[in-house]
Amino acid sequence: MKYTLNLKPQAFSCIAIAVLASLSANATEKHVEVINVFGDYSQLSLDQIAQSATIITTNQLNQRGASHLEGVLNLAPNVNFSSGASRGKYIQIRGIGERSQFSEPLNSSVGLVIDGMDVSGLGGMATLLDTQQVEVLRGPQATVFGTSGLAGVINIVSNAPTDEPSGSFAISRATQDTLDVSAAYGLTFENGLGLRGAIKQTTSDGFVENSYLDRDDTNNLDELSARLAATYDINAAMTLSGQVIHVNTDNGYDAFSLDNDNVSRSDEPGVDTIDATAVGVNLVNTTDWGQWRMQTSHTQSDTVYGYDEDWTFVGFHPWEYASTDYYLRNRDSQALELQARSQANSHLQWVAGALYKQAEDNLTREYTYADSDLTSLYQPTSSAVYGQITLPITLAAQTVSVEAGLRIEQHQIDYQDSNGFIENNDETLVGGKVALSYVHDNSTLYGFVARGFKAGGFNPDERVSDEQRIYEAEYNWHYELGVKSRIADSAANVRVAVFYMTRENTQISDYDVLVNENDDAGNAQPVEFIDIVDNADTGINQGVEAELSWQLNPSVDVGVNVGYLDATFSGFTRSDGSVIDKQRQAQAPKYTAHAFVNMNLNDDLLWHVSVDAKSSHRFSDGHDEINPGHAIVNTRVTMPLSGAFSGWELSAFVHNVLDKTYYVRGFGGFSNDPREYYEIPKAYVQFGGQRQTGVQVSYAF
Repeated sequence: MKYTLNLKPQAFSCIAIAVLASLSANATEKHVEVINVFGDYSQLSLDQIAQSATIITTNQLNQRGASHLEGVLNLAPNVNFSSGASRGKYIQIRGIGERSQFSEPLNSSVGLVIDGMDVSGLGGMATLLDTQQVEVLRGPQATVFGTSGLAGVINIVSNAPTDEPSGSFAISRATQDTLDVSAAYGLTFENGLGLRGAIKQTTSDGFVENSYLDRDDTNNLDELSARLAATYDINAAMTLSGQVIHVNTDNGYDAFSLDNDNVSRSDEPGVDTIDATAVGVNLVNTTDWGQWRMQTSHTQSDTVYGYDEDWTFVGFHPWEYASTDYYLRNRDSQALELQARSQANSHLQWVAGALYKQAEDNLTREYTYADSDLTSLYQPTSSAVYGQITLPITLAAQTVSVEAGLRIEQHQIDYQDSNGFIENNDETLVGGKVALSYVHDNSTLYGFVARGFKAGGFNPDERVSDEQRIYEAEYNWHYELGVKSRIADSAANVRVAVFYMTRENTQISDYDVLVNENDDAGNAQPVEFIDIVDNADTGINQGVEAELSWQLNPSVDVGVNVGYLDATFSGFTRSDGSVIDKQRQAQAPKYTAHAFVNMNLNDDLLWHVSVDAKSSHRFSDGHDEINPGHAIVNTRVTMPLSGAFSGWELSAFVHNVLDKTYYVRGFGGFSNDPREYYEIPKAYVQFGGQRQTGVQVSYAF
């Protein structure tokens, strides 16, 4: 018998009351760490914010030894990512998110923000340089982030300048000729000027062998990132801050093979590079009634993404073809935001503001079999006004906090390309949130209704049918109820959320396959893919998330994060004309889990063990290939030094201890193998990282 989770909004209250009743309401007062969430206007602690969120702290980042965001996303329930590049740059939250980008313009469903600067679509910038915390905000974030927050937002917060000198240094060496070196230093001068600088270099040969070129570095990593931040107290009421972030990567991309054995035969391995600089300036003035803020940012990036399309070499087979496909993008974006907010201790707390941002995305596609290079210009512009109020009210002799937010965004897109296609789209998008929260002792019960949105667009390829050329904006209605509590004398922290989301005009990523005839000389021609985004009638995303961390005793703490997700869409016509009545959404595992144990074996030795697990799930909406479930074990042993070496640590680590095979991207529905005369469709997969061992020396003060 099959059981289906079908959570209606009316059922939320019953579930939450049952959960809350099971929690202790008599926890004793004791000191506990407070982690504030910066990616929400309320700026409350993680335990009090009225939404589901996971905060990945500096300590957790160090335990993972992650050099990029992809290395920590598995800590959050109902979060997934896909690669198809040198890094897992495409993120899905609760089943919603992009999986790739080629020639089509990209409007991200999951926003990526670094220190207040929206860099959505530039996942290569998420190198976790000198990071204080990574915030994973699940559910629509329309009030704060607008069209970038349909599914949720990843908010990366860097370390700020400190009053006293502080800094860190780390160097690690691992198999695959991996080297990671980072350093950071910050201080504040007597005149009120605070500075913090950081730099990091990551290099690795990667895990792919290229048998034809006899190389093991064609899928390599070569990443440099640097940051300089400054704060200055102009006077007692006004503070000016700013920063510059620069990321330069020269990564290889040689990930797929005909035999799915992680051994490439490419004679022209691809690349995945980014050269990006982001500059942000923030002016804050405190007044008698609250504060006003002006923030401006500018991001400029050049990216090159390309690959050997045939995955082989000239002379491999009589039916072979040989081609490369490269996408060169220059992106220039600016944003200006004006915001006012009440004092933090006001009875009625409010935030109001206006935002203007624009971008210019120039693309050149260099494809072997194209008559000429494709060039395009994509210019999205957004103007938004927003507001949020928070007010305590009394219900049945209990104080309940009411939070209401609204955002109205005018979103315009202008597009033109060298094929003569010119299109524009201008629409007004409205979203927001209404939430109730109740705090009692060490427990918070909350519930909210939110409306998220994502702008519509168009498919630029001239071979797309007229019926599929334009797709509409997507909206979702999101209902969530949750409870957060400290129990067991505040030694344990529990967070549970139940959600139900309905999606209108669900945007689905599909593709069409063109099998070309041999040329006049009888030479084989490549199979071509046309990326198509179209609307399904509806989508339902529903599930549960639970997070538990527990300090069992002074020497042992444990934790587990679990997600359950039931995500489907209905009423969709594929590019081949077939109709899907109902189908599970891609990159939406039914189960995700992360568990860890930290043990202080003695005063000189710390042992961390963690497991990341996902159930099987679809690679794509456009084909039926399945990514098998997997569980990956990681471990790290750290020895803090003392005496003259106080502040230094020695660590040894193993990633993927059991050397499990797992996949981070998959394609299907076609054959790329000349040995089979391109007649037998199959799955082609990109492997995740194999077992890797290494050591690290670090220092922090």
